[in-house]
Amino acid sequence: MAGDGDGGRNGHGSGLAMLARAVADAVPGIVEHLCADKSPRVHREALALFERPLLAHALALTGGNQLRAARLLGLNRNTLRKRCRELSLPATRVARPPRVISVARAD
Repeated sequence: MAGDGDGGRNGHGSGLAMLARAVADAVPGIVEHLCADKSPRVHREALALFERPLLAHALALTGGNQLRAARLLGLNRNTLRKRCRELSLPATRVARPPRVISVARAD
């Protein structure tokens, strides 16, 4: 479909185009804010604004499993770990309560 951003090839339809438009519309404000803060690293800071929640969401979706999160994102696990470290994100697995194994009693 025309205007999808991906030509309809990936089955995302107009939803992806709407998201792309929202991100594009946000860019001028983000750059203006970073420039007003006299950030010497506008590009890096702008990417971090998007990347931090992206990585956090992928880790949440996979229960903190770094390998699965990296595969979901199309990254190498070490790259994911490095980016999490650089963005001050915890790249640790979410602690789960211990599994309780019930044993049938013979009466």
